[in-house]
Amino acid sequence: MLLKKIEPLLFITLVILLHALLLTWLKHPEPTQGPMPFKIEATLIGSNSNKSKPSKITPPIPTPTTAKPTPKPEIKKTAPAKEKPVDVVEIEKLIKTQSTKQVTRKVNVQADEQKAQAVSASMVIPPPGKTSAKDNFPISDIRNPSPEYPEMGIFLGYQGDVIVRIKVSAKGESLGVEILRSSGHKILDDSATNALRKWRFTPSKHDNTPMNDSVIITVSYVLYDRNK
Repeated sequence: MLLKKIEPLLFITLVILLHALLLTWLKHPEPTQGPMPFKIEATLIGSNSNKSKPSKITPPIPTPTTAKPTPKPEIKKTAPAKEKPVDVVEIEKLIKTQSTKQVTRKVNVQADEQKAQAVSASMVIPPPGKTSAKDNFPISDIRNPSPEYPEMGIFLGYQGDVIVRIKVSAKGESLGVEILRSSGHKILDDSATNALRKWRFTPSKHDNTPMNDSVIITVSYVLYDRNK
């Protein structure tokens, strides 16, 4: 009987304790962790504000400057002195008056046809008072080879004289050849110029200084019968 009376009292006591704990927890809740509060202060300066506006300094915008290129000094090109045209008529007169110096000669004989072909080269000596005086003009080297008589020219019976001007450097080398008068046959002209391009000379001088100059060579191609 006693136990039956005690049980209701314990139950009531337990309920009262639970209520008390619940009230205590509600009055003092556990702090929850959250983001830290922060404060943002913003001041809006209007047109009616008594405060003076801070002066805004705008940096100057650099204007692109294009540097003008330094003008290069003008180099005046001096036109090379034009060589005076050669008077072929005058050269032919010099050849006829024997104003030449034979420098090479080559003769071949064809026994079966009783014919021979001769190739000779002669220097045309300039008259006094010209660019090159008689005693001062390029002299051909004695070892220069004689031009060849082309076999096709012999077969076709080509003959003739080629007048060629050779430009000679201060070192005595051929700088180029120019045909002043053709033999009338290209094969003979080519044979002459091909040989003369390889020729060497003793250059002309001015005050004992070698200088560029030119010399005129006449190359003769001749066919003849041995019995004549």
